[in-house]
Amino acid sequence: MKWKPAIIRRIEQRTPTVRSFWLEMPDRASLDFRPGQFLTLELPVSERRRDGWRSYSIAAAPDGSNQAELCIVRLPDGKGTSYLFEGADVGTELLAKEPGGVFTLPEGPLTKNVVMICTGTGVAPFRAMLQERLGRESVHFHLIFGCRTAEDILYREEFAALARQYANFTYSVALSRSDVLAEDGIDFHRGYVHPVYERDYAAVRPDVCFYLCGWSEMVDEAKRRLLALGYAPEQVIAELYG
Repeated sequence: MKWKPAIIRRIEQRTPTVRSFWLEMPDRASLDFRPGQFLTLELPVSERRRDGWRSYSIAAAPDGSNQAELCIVRLPDGKGTSYLFEGADVGTELLAKEPGGVFTLPEGPLTKNVVMICTGTGVAPFRAMLQERLGRESVHFHLIFGCRTAEDILYREEFAALARQYANFTYSVALSRSDVLAEDGIDFHRGYVHPVYERDYAAVRPDVCFYLCGWSEMVDEAKRRLLALGYAPEQVIAELYG
């Protein structure tokens, strides 16, 4: 697949360690993709081109423009994110492949309730999915988001507003290093994400599908726990971040 030009058009600091980067694909009028897919960038961090390839989930649904929002966390020892946070700026031109990936919701009306379990920037594909599907589906969506402290909550106001607006959406936040807060639209918990879904879905149901996204340790643990509860493997769908 050919590499195409991608120009950074906007940068926004989301949390102390996370930024959103809006990339424009100037070779087309609109960027077509399915929510849940990712963009692979080529970053100038090595003499070997392949060593600079990094994939990031698209964090917003298609809007008819030729831009995509990527939600990226700066890694302490990450050459790619060090470049994006220190060497790149608005106007920087990169190379990107066409959107790819199969971590997407089924096409057509959904028949099973959707439980989205994630940590950190693993929330990005779920935000895109919710933007596109929440208002037109009759099934229930439950987003369970884990992070360390309240200042690390990505898209906090947006998801809380959705929970107030839609009766078929529940928004739970697990804070591992912060006290539980009180806020309309958010179901707060102290600790990690695992006790949240184990509490709410302890009784095995055939009408639910779990989508997991984030670092491999969390995803592997969630998959193990859900299967131990008695859920079928086809009810647990995962996207790993490393």
